[in-house]
Amino acid sequence: MKRRRNSKRQEGNRVKDNVDAEIEELEGPSFANLPCEITTIILLSLPIKSVLICRCVCKSWNTLISDPYFAKLHFKTAPFGVMIRTNDPKRVSRTLHLLEYEETEKFCSSDQQFCFCEDNSLQPDCNGHLKLQPKFKLPLRDAKLVLAERDQANNGRRKRTYIACKPRVDKFAVLNSCNGLICLCDLRDIDPLVVCNPVTGEFIRLPKTTRIEDMGRPIYAGFGFHRRTNEYKVIRMRIKYIDISQDIREWMFDCVVVQMHTLGTSTWKNIGRVALAFVNELTFPTCVNGALHWICSNGQKGSILCFSFESESFRRFPPPPQILDGNGSMSARSINMGELRGFLYICDVSSFGLVRMWVMKKYGIEESWSKVISIDNMGEARWPYGLYWPVQLFKGAVLLYHSCNRFIYYESKKLTYFKIRGSKSNFEVFPHIPSLISLKDAVKGNNVEVLSVHSRCAKFKLREENEVLFFA
Repeated sequence: MKRRRNSKRQEGNRVKDNVDAEIEELEGPSFANLPCEITTIILLSLPIKSVLICRCVCKSWNTLISDPYFAKLHFKTAPFGVMIRTNDPKRVSRTLHLLEYEETEKFCSSDQQFCFCEDNSLQPDCNGHLKLQPKFKLPLRDAKLVLAERDQANNGRRKRTYIACKPRVDKFAVLNSCNGLICLCDLRDIDPLVVCNPVTGEFIRLPKTTRIEDMGRPIYAGFGFHRRTNEYKVIRMRIKYIDISQDIREWMFDCVVVQMHTLGTSTWKNIGRVALAFVNELTFPTCVNGALHWICSNGQKGSILCFSFESESFRRFPPPPQILDGNGSMSARSINMGELRGFLYICDVSSFGLVRMWVMKKYGIEESWSKVISIDNMGEARWPYGLYWPVQLFKGAVLLYHSCNRFIYYESKKLTYFKIRGSKSNFEVFPHIPSLISLKDAVKGNNVEVLSVHSRCAKFKLREENEVLFFA
């Protein structure tokens, strides 16, 4: 009898299936046997680092996690985190370290506010722990130019193992974060250039504006989200000058021109002119309730400048009255602003020995400012002076970041602080919610070229990427 060509293969598959069935009977059902709905619920409860690891487990998990619907569900429950980057003026840093808060059941001594766990994470009050990982990469200003210079330098010489970059040419500054996306700008004139998602490694370049001789540098900018239209928008303001002399080129201030770009389009829209008093000093761009906010101070009456994406207009509403001095102004050096749990907050250390935080419970209503933190640190010799950024609110406790590269956990008049180490440089810290949503799904329109940091340039390291950051 003549044996068929594939009979051995079929026989081998039957033996393999029988062995797998016997193993499953002995060990019980595996994770792969769970219904897709149950698997989705489990994966949605994981922090971003664990989700990224799960993508590499099997094809079915990778397909599930890569689905746009899963990414949107995960973002709705993603914990509020902090991005940390080294800030050395002489070096280019493109590495972001994510500090996440996640629930855990690990045991911790009850007499410690923070402790080190087995995975080298930090755990506040046994309810959660903080991780200075994973790491993500930002794009370089001009990766093609960097690679061309590197290839030219390698001709006839010993090949370099790193990329030599110049901060003025290759480094981005972080403008602000919104909905898991980060807007990057020019290091010197704050000109917004790129919007990226550090988790997916995707980024898009913003279109260039028409060059006008009597336009000054961009003085202030911001990045936000218009919920009604589901669009991301970038605002920038430029000073416009007029020539007051025909013989000698003498310039005088005319106005501030405001431009807005909607991601997915190819142009910038002229919004109009703004009085100089509005933009004498603007800091901490923050997007809340479909509007961008800046702290407006430095010689002007203390206020918050707000740009509404709905009406495309500016307005002002006052900060908490308690942070204003006798002249009705506030100091930008001792005040910061941000978004926490969907609310606008202001943190103030202008009064010596006090750290105070207000939250606007009802958006746009002055009377709704509510003090949620009031810390008298005069009795604590270890409290450093400087700016404080609230990172996470707990039940009866708060986690703050200090401008001297320290995190401070405060509860029941007790504090524990730990410093970021592993680099001699200072650090840049900004709030961020990690997102798996692709820029291709987040941005409308066909005029979008989505690029990736995982290019040829990503194969080469910068010197700062060899540094390992840790808490101590």
